[in-house]
Amino acid sequence: MRKHYTTLFITIVMSCAGLFAQTLYVKETNDTQNSYTLSIISKISFLSGDSMLVKTNNGITTYSLNKVSYFNFTNLLTAIPQNAIQKNDLLLFPNPVNDELKISYKAGEAGVLNLEIIDMQGKVVLQQSLSGQNGNNLFTINVTQLLHGLYLCRVQNSNQIENLKFIKD
Repeated sequence: MRKHYTTLFITIVMSCAGLFAQTLYVKETNDTQNSYTLSIISKISFLSGDSMLVKTNNGITTYSLNKVSYFNFTNLLTAIPQNAIQKNDLLLFPNPVNDELKISYKAGEAGVLNLEIIDMQGKVVLQQSLSGQNGNNLFTINVTQLLHGLYLCRVQNSNQIENLKFIKD
């Protein structure tokens, strides 16, 4: 019974995602990525630790779930620049990051910056208050405890909130 709900859920998600995305990306833990146009996929099933991708021509591709990093409708290998992300006076680097995420921030006045790292399920996985000075600030955030994946870095001062994405490698 659970198998049918999972298949139904994936089918519904793929149908809705088709309104916005045209490609499904599958990245394996060995860093290979395969892409499939949604028009050739008829079904995705998750059975006994494997996922089966059934194509419209009845071809089947099987992935062992313990060897898959993600299924996504965005190409995460190219969606985020490698070197840095900058938004207004906020800069994150390196991206992707392994151990230490650098945050460069230009402040108009001294004050407290509230930093949150949020995973893709919406859970705040790291939270810090940083003391910013007037002018350029550089903060180093240890992210070794984060699992591999896509995260949102939210930085808030007294009058604005900035959100930037980064990848933990």
